[in-house]
Amino acid sequence: MKPTMQRTSEPSRQKRFGRIIRERRDELGLTQIQIGDLGGPSAPTIRKIEDGTATISISTLNKLDGPLRWVPGSAARTYAGGTPTADEPADPPQTGESVVAGPDSIPFDIADLTGLLAASGKLNDAVERGRTTDPHVVAAISELNRVVSKLSARYATTMLERNGGPGRQLHPLVEMAFAHLLETPAEADDETEFEERRYRRWLAGRAETVDAATETRFRLRWQAANGARAARNGKGA
Repeated sequence: MKPTMQRTSEPSRQKRFGRIIRERRDELGLTQIQIGDLGGPSAPTIRKIEDGTATISISTLNKLDGPLRWVPGSAARTYAGGTPTADEPADPPQTGESVVAGPDSIPFDIADLTGLLAASGKLNDAVERGRTTDPHVVAAISELNRVVSKLSARYATTMLERNGGPGRQLHPLVEMAFAHLLETPAEADDETEFEERRYRRWLAGRAETVDAATETRFRLRWQAANGARAARNGKGA
């Protein structure tokens, strides 16, 4: 019988978040008081956050993004278990330095994804028809399938964040399109993947009963995703 994976506890999650906040503040050379002066939470609140003892609201999370130079929604996403995205380099290169820099992520058009899916399908068809038996090629196609599956799942999550979530009735066409990604999640070796499956089911209103900490985590992540999208579209306050 496969052992049940141990889930990250809420205190551990708060400790992780506090550590990330402290490291980012140190990276920027800011004091706890300066965070408040820049529009963030007060120094006592920052101290509790960094100690991992604070009860954090979405309002507090949103106030952290600006002073820490993160894109909107980063603090909430990080608290929910993800990683923040810097709004600008923490340490700008000095004049005369030769630096090779690039973004952590890039826009990915749906046409590119569908093209990748089509190419992957043709390669899998070739394997199934016995047109190639080279083990190295078969292994490479298997790895490609894993990457394509991961990209497809991310797209599904984004679509569900836009169309689903608390108080929203998911359109039958959306639910049908991602039915295979909304199945009851089985235990997975990758805890992040297990969390993603549960989150998608929660967005679709299919989630089994979740504890209060998970409900809060998912709601914060959903609010952060929609808040960041509104900011990019110029709908923010």
